[in-house]
Amino acid sequence: MPRLSTEERKEQIINEAIKIIHEEGYGALSIRELSKRVGITEPAIYRHFLNKDDIIKGILDRIYHFGNHLFERAKTKETLTEKLKMFIISHFEFFEDRPEMTSVVFSEDIFLHNKELETKLGELMKQRKRMLIQLFESAQHEGVDIKGDPEDISLILLGIVRMTVLEWRMTVFKHPLKKRGSKLLKTIEGMGLLSDGVIHT
Repeated sequence: MPRLSTEERKEQIINEAIKIIHEEGYGALSIRELSKRVGITEPAIYRHFLNKDDIIKGILDRIYHFGNHLFERAKTKETLTEKLKMFIISHFEFFEDRPEMTSVVFSEDIFLHNKELETKLGELMKQRKRMLIQLFESAQHEGVDIKGDPEDISLILLGIVRMTVLEWRMTVFKHPLKKRGSKLLKTIEGMGLLSDGVIHT
């Protein structure tokens, strides 16, 4: 078997850490358990990550990088409404393809008493809000009339995404998340948050 590169090994460790948290909870995550699952020694794990918290940071970085990629894709869409729809639906697709990620994002055990990780999660949430605000402000510069404060609307949309994913997690992933998200988008449009009630060209 060919030897894995440093980045490939780090990805493997992160993947196994996510599985452990999802299957058994954050308390079950340990360097010893990771070494068993990955098939390398504990010192080898420490060559890639300082500790458990460093691994969690790696997981959050993965979600952060997804956001950057999504933002660039969203900017290629022609209208603001199309950009916002892609931004929202892509989040539902991301979690539907990776339900185990919700065990990290919604784990109080991980963030409640760890200020550093709580701050890291806060940065992730600020990134998403900043991206939405930038989409709104860019549209305003192009002459789109936004009926509402971009920051307020961004918070509403992010809250909808978060609560929808949390609801899906609490029902043990029983319904298709993207389908549920698409239905919500239609409701949001009917309320005017993604249509003429808020956005005028």
